[in-house]
Amino acid sequence: MRKRIAALLAALAVSLLAGLGTAVPAAAVEYEFNTAKDIDWYSATRDCYSNTNLSACVQPVGDDIWVLDKKDDGYPIQITWWDGNGSRAGYCYDNLGPSKAWTYCNKDWTEGHEILWYAEWYDDGQWWSGPTQLTVV
Repeated sequence: MRKRIAALLAALAVSLLAGLGTAVPAAAVEYEFNTAKDIDWYSATRDCYSNTNLSACVQPVGDDIWVLDKKDDGYPIQITWWDGNGSRAGYCYDNLGPSKAWTYCNKDWTEGHEILWYAEWYDDGQWWSGPTQLTVV
């Protein structure tokens, strides 16, 4: 009985190794290539809020929310936003920490709408929020 089990396991191992030998080589995989956005904070109009814990900006051209976590405390930061001329609302949540530098959420807002937003962060044992900002897209 042991010889049958050993033979079965050996056959299974050989078939697995043969399957790995016929796998598609890495050179044949088609990779996607994306060009990173140049984060030049002076080239486009942005409405920003900043304090010692975070920086947050809404960029009307491109409908992007940019977030920078400045405090290595293990807590996420977020931007809460809503469309003042519509029924949409949401969050841009960043739990990547300060090592990721600027992060962003891309939105597709309706042109000419007023987007209201504020930043939220954790400090000194409680959650805080900045003043409500207004950006027209």
